[in-house]
Amino acid sequence: MGDLKTFNVLLKNTGSSQLSYYVIRNINELCETRPEIDPVVFCESQNKNCIPPNFAIMDMSECWGAKGDKIATSVSTARCLIDIPCERRKIFYVWDLEWINHSRKVQSYEEYRNVYCNNSIEIICRSESHKKILENSFNRHVEHIVDDFNISQIIEVIK
Repeated sequence: MGDLKTFNVLLKNTGSSQLSYYVIRNINELCETRPEIDPVVFCESQNKNCIPPNFAIMDMSECWGAKGDKIATSVSTARCLIDIPCERRKIFYVWDLEWINHSRKVQSYEEYRNVYCNNSIEIICRSESHKKILENSFNRHVEHIVDDFNISQIIEVIK
């Protein structure tokens, strides 16, 4: 694994959702198998964790001083990631195609484009279908596909 010592995941929250469940479960598994790696999750808002985490969870504001690669998991966390300093890599793990189901807040194409086409952020998609849609919609090449936040595959990408 080289010299990977830490990485950060940016979530909206750790409450009851499929994404939060997979992130916490898979990072817990990593903590068991690779205790020399110190992952930290940063959240936009505090919720009761969907399952108990065995690693640090902090407020998003603390991410500014954190070391390690940073992985956003939503458009809002990717938007934050654009402005956050990072020693190595900024990654947007596209779990959901949020612009397709924008029932909460309608945003313009340009707002999404400013995130998906930002060259400071690498893109990882959750599935081949997400990859094809994203590449077609934003003309942005996606190099990696990682299903359900598979932590060993993510470690392979960021090492």
